[in-house]
Amino acid sequence: MAEDEEAEGPNNVRLFRIAISNSLKNIAESVSESDFLEIFTVLKSKPSSVRKLHKTMTQELYSSMSRGLEDLLEEGSLRDAMTKIAKLSEEATVPDTEEAWRPPGDVTLHLRSLDAHKIKEASEQLEKQVIEMEGANEALMETIAESRSRICAINDNLTRVLDCAPTMLQRLQNTYEQLATCLKSIE
Repeated sequence: MAEDEEAEGPNNVRLFRIAISNSLKNIAESVSESDFLEIFTVLKSKPSSVRKLHKTMTQELYSSMSRGLEDLLEEGSLRDAMTKIAKLSEEATVPDTEEAWRPPGDVTLHLRSLDAHKIKEASEQLEKQVIEMEGANEALMETIAESRSRICAINDNLTRVLDCAPTMLQRLQNTYEQLATCLKSIE
């Protein structure tokens, strides 16, 4: 039994061979004797010859297609492919205790990404980074506002000083002249 299994290949190769053989047999026998007799009108006078010829042609067609199938199985990598499929099928079986993933009946739930938790983590991390950047931007804006207000205050003071400078210079000039006059009068 084990030798037969090795000779014929894995179970799916045997099933494939049986299914195709049955299909080939159905194809070969698809023309009935009466249809065959209608095609070969020359042989109408000899019905026994028609039966024998029909049987021979059916058998020959079936055996020819079966040989072609066997050649295909032997030549091609069909047997190897079927063996790989059988191994993958055995590896992919899920134990009865473990639940297999099935899509939900709700399309909107089914369309959700299976990596939703990863996407959620990444979006939370990005949100934290945005909040940190916004905080840093607010601190910079406050520093800039304070610096601008100091610059405006200094500008206002300089403007007042410069506005008062000509009058102050005139006073200082007058005071200098008075002091110079006083000094000359003292000497």
